[in-house]
Amino acid sequence: MLNREDWLMIREMRKKGCYLREIAQQVGCSERTVRRALQRGGPPPRRRAGVRPSKLDPYKAQVDQLLADGVWNATVIFAEIQARGYAGGLSILRDYIRPKRALRKAKGTVRFETAPGRQLQSDWGQIETMVGGEPTRVHFAVNTLGYSRRFHANVELSTEAG
Repeated sequence: MLNREDWLMIREMRKKGCYLREIAQQVGCSERTVRRALQRGGPPPRRRAGVRPSKLDPYKAQVDQLLADGVWNATVIFAEIQARGYAGGLSILRDYIRPKRALRKAKGTVRFETAPGRQLQSDWGQIETMVGGEPTRVHFAVNTLGYSRRFHANVELSTEAG
């Protein structure tokens, strides 16, 4: 896009008799851009100052209220404001929410610490799956040490499924 100074340079070079190709090389644009600038007869219009309104603007208060209520999922918020008449896109909403995520309160997690060798967490379960083309019941147990967070897993296969 040409600016006002480029247009003035194009006009002066053309008055001196320069070819379009020379002017385009000097300005750093195509010959077609130079030709259009000369046909226009003046500098390109200035850009309007200010920001154009967003489709989200009328719904920002509702979005802020949902965020204050603890709803941070953009898809859920999108569905809520869409039901109220919002006609914009999800990306505009996500761009609005993204900087606010740093302001939300973090959930505190307290880890229960014990001395080495004093605590063990044990979890177990079973699933039925295909192993070698045969239905197989798999039993498993996982033990996690509370201090080091090291774990031990034990798996046992049983060919009788069902």
